[in-house]
Amino acid sequence: MADRGVDKRGDGPAPISFATLALGVAGAGVLFLGLTTLAVALLPLPPVGKAVVALVGVVLTITAMGVASNRITARAIRAEYGDDPHEGPDERPDEGPDEHPAEASGPAEGDDQPRRADGLG
Repeated sequence: MADRGVDKRGDGPAPISFATLALGVAGAGVLFLGLTTLAVALLPLPPVGKAVVALVGVVLTITAMGVASNRITARAIRAEYGDDPHEGPDERPDEGPDEHPAEASGPAEGDDQPRRADGLG
């Protein structure tokens, strides 16, 4: 059996393609829409009850697709960069308290000039 999910170089998990993301999201959507269809068809409810079941099913389908997308995307980020996608810059152990890559390292060009009256500069 082939080693799926392992990079051929042996560095870690294999990168995940957009096709995998699309298949995972579409699969979750098809699964939940199928379950919704079965529930609407088989439950002995009046038309209003079936409409509520269908609405709940559509909301659950959208939620399941979002969760699948989030998990597959997070896995792809970990495979590509080796980072936790939910880890902020202040939580990384390799950075000291004074290292903030999002902050400017010094004054930018034009910082010493007065601001324009119209607020565009």
